[in-house]
Amino acid sequence: MIINFTKRLFTILLFTSISFAQNYEIKFDSLNASGWFGGNNRPGQQRNVAVAQSVLITEPITLETFAFYFTVPFDSAINGLGTGHEVTLKLHIRDSVGTVLQTEQIIVPDTFIGGWVSWSGINLNLTESGKYIFSAYLVGGYDSNEVYSGIGCDLNAGYLNGDMYVKYVTNDLEAETWVDWSQHVWDANFWLTRTVIPTNIEDKNQSVRNLKLEQNYPNPFNPSTNIQYAIGPAVAEQFVTLKVYDVLGNEIATLVNREKPAGSYKVTFNASDFPSGIYFYQLTAGSFVQSKKMLLVK
Repeated sequence: MIINFTKRLFTILLFTSISFAQNYEIKFDSLNASGWFGGNNRPGQQRNVAVAQSVLITEPITLETFAFYFTVPFDSAINGLGTGHEVTLKLHIRDSVGTVLQTEQIIVPDTFIGGWVSWSGINLNLTESGKYIFSAYLVGGYDSNEVYSGIGCDLNAGYLNGDMYVKYVTNDLEAETWVDWSQHVWDANFWLTRTVIPTNIEDKNQSVRNLKLEQNYPNPFNPSTNIQYAIGPAVAEQFVTLKVYDVLGNEIATLVNREKPAGSYKVTFNASDFPSGIYFYQLTAGSFVQSKKMLLVK
């Protein structure tokens, strides 16, 4: 069964029954742009560009594989071989604040002509819902292996649950740290497979059925937008918080912070005092946590 979460090619593919552990994938492959990835051997333009993409995980999972899409072979910007170079790519799996949870490495052969590069056998349990960051860089891209490729991207930023980041580094160590990364206006193509860690299915389904956060409207907006959420009749009175965050994860507004009985609610967020950009709003009620992205355009 294929569930379309957007009008683009972001799909979640379910392969098993809800009563067992779910094996499925999240794949974002809306490809209409290519961003620089790796080194540069052109005189006076030495650099190594690392790339990251944050991805929303909504339930406890065991992460099995993760892949980025590369549009061309890894070759020199000038005097290229035409057949590519063998490269080592390192992947860091990070939590929402950039702390490294696990590191994976893969060797890409010189015969690679473009396509998905997948780090497999990860087997990392991610037990907390939220955003996780996947950052990758070309080992030695600034000095010993000044070759590059293109990272497949969507220039329309069609992945609504995360963001792309880039960083210019002058050595491998700089790519290891989550400092001075810049948010990009595009989204990177990515593909991950995972197994849902079994939980109390009945309790979880009850929570999902009776708590709901809607997409804000209008979106994009200026300067105000409405956010609706609902607490179903089967749920006892809940202490609810609805907060707004900027792209760096800083809390900028608290819209709701009190106990709420069952019912449907609408809250208005006024962003007159904030600059244009991407913002996130998050609803928390007991063990239920859900976030959505919105765009302020002034």
